[in-house]
Amino acid sequence: MARRPLAAALVLAAGALVLTGCIPEPPAIPQSPVQPADPQPADPAQPSESADAPDSGAPSGEANVGLGESVTVDDGAGDSWSFAITGIEENPPVESGAPESGTRFVAVLIDGERVEGSLKFASLFDTSIIGTDGEQYLWEDTIFATAENDIFFAMDESLSGARALIQLPEGVDAELVVLRSVYGHPQVEDVVVDVR
Repeated sequence: MARRPLAAALVLAAGALVLTGCIPEPPAIPQSPVQPADPQPADPAQPSESADAPDSGAPSGEANVGLGESVTVDDGAGDSWSFAITGIEENPPVESGAPESGTRFVAVLIDGERVEGSLKFASLFDTSIIGTDGEQYLWEDTIFATAENDIFFAMDESLSGARALIQLPEGVDAELVVLRSVYGHPQVEDVVVDVR
């Protein structure tokens, strides 16, 4: 009988902590655009995008980074990684799980290195594929399966050939790979790589 009053007291105490602000909200995230690892001078003849342009939340559909090209992304919250999408692997080696009927697994291959911060790569970026059918397929929807050298378990300061497993329907190929900063979006531009 004494357990119920104790449980009720714990729930009320936790609620009071949240309401009084003892559990802080995350800090505001400053704007930090994706920057190439080897920055090139800006071309003044190219028109620039307005900083006030509305963001639909969807990737633009145009690549802003080349396959194998290294970029550095600072999420503005204390973590920064330099990385490159090195390819798409068909039928990657899978340690556990199986694709649903009518689908197959592909792996986004990622090389990278932590510049600063402490969070692992998979905690900082949402990885997805835009298929030849125009649909977006998310890595988080394939979390039930594990590839060899899976990005989810990569805890080191650097990655080499880490796999982000994504499920695609049969007959659909990858056109673009999109990496979105979990903590920096929408201020931090998506990394969009053409993998055709």
